[in-house]
Amino acid sequence: MVKFLIGGSPCTHWSVARLANGERETTPDGVGWELFKNYLIAKEKFKPDFFLYENNKSAAQAIKDRISYELGAPLQYINSALVSAQNRQRFYVHNFGNVPLPEDRGISFQDIMERDAEELKKYKVPRTPSRERMWNNGNGSKIPHSCKNITHEKKTCCLTTKQDRSSNTGLVAFEDFCRYVTVKEAARLQTLPDDYCRVVTKDQAYKALGNGWTAEVIIHLLSYALKDIPKDEEIIVLSMYDGIGTGRYCFDKLGYHNIKYYAYEIDKYAMQIANSNYKDIIQCGDAFQVRESGWGIETEEALSLDSGVAL
Repeated sequence: MVKFLIGGSPCTHWSVARLANGERETTPDGVGWELFKNYLIAKEKFKPDFFLYENNKSAAQAIKDRISYELGAPLQYINSALVSAQNRQRFYVHNFGNVPLPEDRGISFQDIMERDAEELKKYKVPRTPSRERMWNNGNGSKIPHSCKNITHEKKTCCLTTKQDRSSNTGLVAFEDFCRYVTVKEAARLQTLPDDYCRVVTKDQAYKALGNGWTAEVIIHLLSYALKDIPKDEEIIVLSMYDGIGTGRYCFDKLGYHNIKYYAYEIDKYAMQIANSNYKDIIQCGDAFQVRESGWGIETEEALSLDSGVAL
């Protein structure tokens, strides 16, 4: 049996998006740090053989330094652009040894873009006066500011939880105006199957994918931890802030199917997506439960069964 702890605590309180209103946390205290501490407490109690932690590269350096210290491993920076059509800068902390960066696969948005014009028209952005002004004020560029999502490398900007008019979204030029990235394209940007979020609405799919991991980056990292582990080995996975079960998908893609997968997540739509793809995921609820006296994986499995949570 081999034990894995994986996860990435919510980055909302560390985000540079909070700079404007002065609410960004830049030191290892506050709400964001308490969320991370749940991962740290789980590590201390679960005692995994391997661990993997992820968060946004834009977190303040003081926070990243403390995370590295607490986990006892260096940060590894990886841009999802190496394995996908999306610029997505993240840091990872793990005990997998010296893992090289993934090879650049040279994937552009053109490679993953949907081609059905009639389908794409369903994602066309409504023309409003403010959008018209942004369209007509493109600073001489053929791509107006309101749809300036594709970089000179033909990668999209980082996928977010909402499709809007900021530069860090899924808006792209289309016909005489612009359109949203489709749900299928969003899944492809995260290197997941087209129908991975099929059980939820479009808006919930965008939110779930925007909050999630780029699967091929995780697969690359996990492959180094798993390199000497037989495919039939029993693997116990504890996933903190699991989201849509991307971790479960990655183990499956690597050929490991003898998995017992415990997920801490409270977003009901994310859980629906996860369990629609992997019915064996054991949903355990709120990550703060790891702080309780006597907490253990076996207890959580019993509780989830008693509560009727779908496995």
